Amino acid sequence: MLIAAGVLYWLDWVFGTSFRDPRFLSGWVLFAGMVVLVLYNIRKKLPMLRLGRAAIWMQLHLYVGYFVVLAFILHTTYSLPETLFEWGLWVLFVLVAVSGVIGIFLTTSVPPKLELHTERVLFPRIPAFRAQLAREAEELAIQSIDQSGSLTISNLYADTLHDYFRQPKNIVAHLRNSSRPLNRILGELKKLERYLDDRGKETLSAVRDLVIAKDNLDFHYVNQGVLKLWLFVHVPATYGLLVLIVAHVAVVYAFSSGVP
Repeated sequence: MLIAAGVLYWLDWVFGTSFRDPRFLSGWVLFAGMVVLVLYNIRKKLPMLRLGRAAIWMQLHLYVGYFVVLAFILHTTYSLPETLFEWGLWVLFVLVAVSGVIGIFLTTSVPPKLELHTERVLFPRIPAFRAQLAREAEELAIQSIDQSGSLTISNLYADTLHDYFRQPKNIVAHLRNSSRPLNRILGELKKLERYLDDRGKETLSAVRDLVIAKDNLDFHYVNQGVLKLWLFVHVPATYGLLVLIVAHVAVVYAFSSGVP
């Protein structure tokens, strides 16, 4: 990687000192690098084809990404754009590069957390599981009144748990892998035990299990959602940038001899 970067920097200098525009060189290197980066996404969508190991493609994607950043810096000659079209290219490239760096962090830190955090849940099925847990919690709250005539559990459900089960909660805590919000709710449940008979304690224990299950769903929803949101930004921006690069090449060669 360092050798390739050094060679590109040297060639850029050679082109500049030989009265040829080095932006033609760095521009084509940038275009070729973007094509390679897009090929990685195509490789992920076609796992049935024998196109090499995913890990190798991932490493290639990272190294080419760093190399493309260098090509971009050389191509822009360390200066900001002048035209609106150039600004579009510049902004899209920065978005792709920054989201790529964020993606490196997310793809290396989030999956291990998901594997360690109890049972893995498929992202599309999480809303249905959440709705099921909400129904079961509501049924237990109503059942507690019928069984013991006590409003202890039902009041807790109305004041705290109804909202807790209705939608994802504690997003920041789940991103930080913090269990403090869960422990706070479990602490509230623990305090109610003294006011319940044996049947009430059994119901409370069932509610506790649902609370823990909901916390696990929220953890997977938040962390898997972050990965999907990152791809929703990074991939379209990459394709958009490639389209603008093609248009940029066409414009440059339309108004030049096409010879560096």
